[in-house]
Amino acid sequence: MAGTKQGGNGTGSGAGRFDWRTFALLGAIYLVVAYFWHTQWVYPLKLIVVFLHEISHGIAAVATGGRIVEIQLHQGEAGHCVTAGGNPALIYSAGYLGSLLFGVVILLLSTRTRAERAVSVILGLLLGGVAAAFVPLGANTFGKVFGILTGALLVALGTLPRVWPAMVLRVVAVTSCLYAILDIKSDVLDRPGLDSDAVRLAEVTNISAQVWGGLWIGVSVLVTFSAGWIAVRRRPQGDRVDSKTGASPG
Repeated sequence: MAGTKQGGNGTGSGAGRFDWRTFALLGAIYLVVAYFWHTQWVYPLKLIVVFLHEISHGIAAVATGGRIVEIQLHQGEAGHCVTAGGNPALIYSAGYLGSLLFGVVILLLSTRTRAERAVSVILGLLLGGVAAAFVPLGANTFGKVFGILTGALLVALGTLPRVWPAMVLRVVAVTSCLYAILDIKSDVLDRPGLDSDAVRLAEVTNISAQVWGGLWIGVSVLVTFSAGWIAVRRRPQGDRVDSKTGASPG
């Protein structure tokens, strides 16, 4: 009579369900990204996250009955999304929280599934497609070229062995989650006079920008921690693939 072994290697225990290798890898990515945060090494990653921020505004507009007029991305890590119609409160909230959600989804798909290549292609098509359709060439050549080129690179990355898109996607995911928290703190709490999504949301809701900023940071920290915890949980034995044979161990 077959049964499930709970002892020995500890797969039935809490410790056995914790993937220390993924934990160490994500921890290393976080430390490296944080250490080089203000350098040119992380700069392209920040631009990707800013672009996702602006795309999130556009998605919220379309989802609430509006439309995207244009999106711009600038070299100074700034951008804007001009929309028409839609729900203003949701549109203003979607920037920071949307880029966070992108980061969380990319993190979980790149750690909990074997769809890394498909995710890389889809993300590339999204960035490239939005840049081609909504970023004006004359007014924002940099944003147009960056979006299309980055999209093409991500699509090409999706044709490589899984280890490469998996690593790149995890770096993008960690950067996106980290950037959401730090950017809210910088734009809303540290510089309360800055024109930001929180200030515009405050004008619509009559709730102060600092309250919205604090709420967004709280949500970002909670969601990031929860996603990180899920990401480092070991996959069920049946979902794991032997790296040599490509077959499920059994």
